[in-house]
Amino acid sequence: MVKPLEKKADLIPYSEEYGEYVRKWIETEETFQFVCRGKDFPPPENIISSWQRSTVKSYLLVDSGKPVAYGELWRREDEMAYEIGHLLVDQYKRSEGYGTKLVELLYQRAASRPEIAKVIIKLFHENPIALGCFMKCGFELTGTTSYTAGLRMIRFVK
Repeated sequence: MVKPLEKKADLIPYSEEYGEYVRKWIETEETFQFVCRGKDFPPPENIISSWQRSTVKSYLLVDSGKPVAYGELWRREDEMAYEIGHLLVDQYKRSEGYGTKLVELLYQRAASRPEIAKVIIKLFHENPIALGCFMKCGFELTGTTSYTAGLRMIRFVK
């Protein structure tokens, strides 16, 4: 078995051509709620494009040329941080280490910026698999979120 962080996958910038592909990974109401706290399933056709903003850097994790996961870095200037958001793994690739690989590569990308002191993840649902993934990547539970019920995790940049 390949260890998650040894997966041979690369992080590339997201482009619109993959929007419908990524949207198909939101295959259940539970996934929709976990990824973006969505309530009206199925998600709108333009959900992935609606996430794209000037303060957001979106990425795909690709393995052998095929996208297997999606995630974003949200700039939090007031905290000297990036927040990792909208993590989504192809439903046929889950529990194979791609989520862990994606989180680690997003962390590395954010941590490479000299003005960044920490990387944040917020978990708004009870998901032991996601929590384990984040902890495996070195994130520590620091408390709860301030504006809605959830957990706040941080990994400081060294």
